[in-house]
Amino acid sequence: MFSLNFDFLDEPIKLEGFTELVIENRTVFTKVVQALYEYSDDENYIQIFNEDYQVLKTNELMLVNDVLGFDINSPTTLKLVYQDIIRQINDKPEVKSKIESYLNQAMQIIKDELVEFEIDLVSDEILLTEALKSLGVKIEIVSDTIFERFFEIIQVFKYLKAKELLVVINAGVYFSKSEIAAIAEYTELQNMNMLMINSAKYEGVKSRYVLDEDFVIMHEHMV
Repeated sequence: MFSLNFDFLDEPIKLEGFTELVIENRTVFTKVVQALYEYSDDENYIQIFNEDYQVLKTNELMLVNDVLGFDINSPTTLKLVYQDIIRQINDKPEVKSKIESYLNQAMQIIKDELVEFEIDLVSDEILLTEALKSLGVKIEIVSDTIFERFFEIIQVFKYLKAKELLVVINAGVYFSKSEIAAIAEYTELQNMNMLMINSAKYEGVKSRYVLDEDFVIMHEHMV
């Protein structure tokens, strides 16, 4: 569980499971989003910390500003995926030996061809990480709807063990009441921490925090 604090909050907001925060004042909304976009361990405007008051580290935060434009196969994500693949291969000596043998054979063939080239060329050893990249290994994207794409983002967050908090900006506009309810329920069942920050209220949640135009924070519970 984490807590979130910034200007205009009388006390920190608890972030556990699925949490929705509606910020109706556009200036404050923009400032909070900007602070999250530039979030660092020593962030002053916005504070996110756990039960032991340890600050959420930069690499533990996953921020989704745009559901449609979010790059699931970002270099950072793929780097972590490749590390896990290599770790899996290292646990299988026979597989690792076979892969290294094939890579060495491919490298030798290429080196033989370089000798015949018109100008002098040199080459480096092929690393397994580079081989995975060259083969185009990446996360498969099969979503047909925004709702399905959002669940793909959630699955990536769930896979990335280093990430502790998923923050999504203005995603509520894309989803129906039943879809928001499904997102909230799935988040709770998977023991994940997700903060959805919206600039307007959307149906589908059981409770939400609202910071209104008069900077009054309310915790609303829906029947």
